[in-house]
Amino acid sequence: MAEKLQKFSKKLKNGYQIEVVNLPGYNQTYGVAMANFGSVDILLPDQKKLPAGIAHFIEHKLFAKPGYDVSEKFAEYGANSNAYTSYTKTAYLFQTLINPYDNLKVLLDLIQHPNFTEENVASERGIIDQEIQMYLDMPEWVLEQRILNQLYPGDPIAEDIAGSSESLQKINYKNLLETYQNNYRPSNMDLVIVGDVDPEKIESIVSESKFETFDGEPATESKTMAPIGKGGSEKMEISQGRSSFGIRIDTPLRNGDLVKLQFELNMIMETLVGESSLNYQELTNQEIIDDSFSYNVVAENDYCFIIISGSTNYPEKFQQYLQKHLSYEQLDKVLDDQKFERIKRDAIGAYLFAQNSPDAIANQMAELHFYDVNYLELIHLIDSIKREDVLKVAEDSLKKDNYTYYNLLPDRT
Repeated sequence: MAEKLQKFSKKLKNGYQIEVVNLPGYNQTYGVAMANFGSVDILLPDQKKLPAGIAHFIEHKLFAKPGYDVSEKFAEYGANSNAYTSYTKTAYLFQTLINPYDNLKVLLDLIQHPNFTEENVASERGIIDQEIQMYLDMPEWVLEQRILNQLYPGDPIAEDIAGSSESLQKINYKNLLETYQNNYRPSNMDLVIVGDVDPEKIESIVSESKFETFDGEPATESKTMAPIGKGGSEKMEISQGRSSFGIRIDTPLRNGDLVKLQFELNMIMETLVGESSLNYQELTNQEIIDDSFSYNVVAENDYCFIIISGSTNYPEKFQQYLQKHLSYEQLDKVLDDQKFERIKRDAIGAYLFAQNSPDAIANQMAELHFYDVNYLELIHLIDSIKREDVLKVAEDSLKKDNYTYYNLLPDRT
């Protein structure tokens, strides 16, 4: 299917970038509007610092319009809608079998017309605070926040995406509007529509939209990272311990080079601790891990890290084993040419398989836009990776100075 996909891409006069993939005969249409703005972006151009959680707060409040909620409008036109905030992006999306153009207009209304008032901001604080309090009882969430604070001490990425009870009190309609105006400008967004749709009609609808215009550019920050934390542990009311192992990779790479690095790091992790690896089998046989064991590779501008975590009754053995076996030397031993080609084919296969899903196409295409990578050319980027590239990344990344940990231990008292 990869060769059949065709993308219509255009930068419109109102500043908006649109990307349309026409899938003739598909019943489903998927649309996503993504802003290059997430939870770590807490500076305004005047270097004024914003409260943690403000990106997530905007995501919530954009759905509330005078007299109606945008999700109800989507439902009227037969669409499911959703939104999410990550460390560096905020996305608004719909999925529908009918009325794709009407739903596109609703999506544009959603992101264009904020309705921030002191009253509705105050009521939203309570809703989001309840959400935050709920997460405080979830060991997986607590462990993620703790390991991020070890990887990036004192950095915004170590804050909950939703903020804290304290930071919510500092969010008001004024700084919400100021933040929205600085980050939801058309030039800082990407719109992707995938389905059986007419690209020219999409262009016409978006071109006619009355976007507000704002001077200047989103704030940029020169990051100075604190040294990696030494690790730690704490007790929690849980029946079984949880352990997390973190690797921080400080890299100057950007755009396509950063995307390539993410694939290379995933290949390293799949080889060393993937379910078919000898290490995974050994950890399982020793009953150090169970099927909750997993790894996550994140490669973003200013942030590149790996988190390996899972439930365990033996947190010290968990950490010691990973410290010992996550190494360039071990990778060089087990990643022969045959295994490397299989792992690369798996990565290419996953990319091709995702092209059967409009939502996978749209979300990845929107994300890659901000890294100057054409989604339809991604297969060539993956195919360009060589075994020696992966080994070099491992040699640079798998160093004990880059490692840290955090354990949650059952409180037996």
